[in-house]
Amino acid sequence: MNKKLKKYLDGVFSPYNELKAVKELKEELYIDLQEKMNDLKREGYDEDIAFNMTIDSIGEVSEIIETINTKTRELQQIVGMDFSKIDLNNYDFSAEKINNGKFNYSNLKGSDFSHSDLRNSSFKCSNLENAKFDGSDLSGAKIVKASLKGASFKDTILDNTYFNCSDLSGICFDNQKLNGTIFDYSGLKGTTFKNAVLKNVTFKTDVKKTVFEGAIMDKLTYAILRGYKAKLDNVTVI
Repeated sequence: MNKKLKKYLDGVFSPYNELKAVKELKEELYIDLQEKMNDLKREGYDEDIAFNMTIDSIGEVSEIIETINTKTRELQQIVGMDFSKIDLNNYDFSAEKINNGKFNYSNLKGSDFSHSDLRNSSFKCSNLENAKFDGSDLSGAKIVKASLKGASFKDTILDNTYFNCSDLSGICFDNQKLNGTIFDYSGLKGTTFKNAVLKNVTFKTDVKKTVFEGAIMDKLTYAILRGYKAKLDNVTVI
């Protein structure tokens, strides 16, 4: 083992140690470079010159890493893995299948999730301002401490979706069918549920300025809203 060559590669790859694919690349590259350096020494070059010629043959490591990262992101998109802590501003996720996807601490402002399968995905502390979820399936998804200003949920499936400590002020849920949806400690000022159908929906938050005009709801949902002093003059209880 050439300690000088190993030390050089350790330094070059240190920012990427958490990536399994990069670790494998580093190990393969070390073996190849060790062989190349030995060949140069057999050709008569001294240790230092052979070392410098060897590392010069590597090329731009950052370009190699970026290629790996790109392939990794593509794979994650296909199987619905981890998109956390990534800037995905205005990204197009439309019509994708991303079950159990993780979008935690990510910038998803203006991103398009229309008609995507996002069942059981998590959006924790993410920026979802102006994000588009029209026609998507968010069943079982958890949206926690997220900013949703201007987000769109037209025809979105929200069965057992969990909204916690998220800003939903001004969001339109008109004509939606909500089943088992949970709104805990979330901002609902100016949020509208006009003509929506609510079954087993839980509200643990201030709903005094939330609009339920024309909504249809079961007795349990009605009782919860009444307890939080929502305006329920024009709703139908089933």
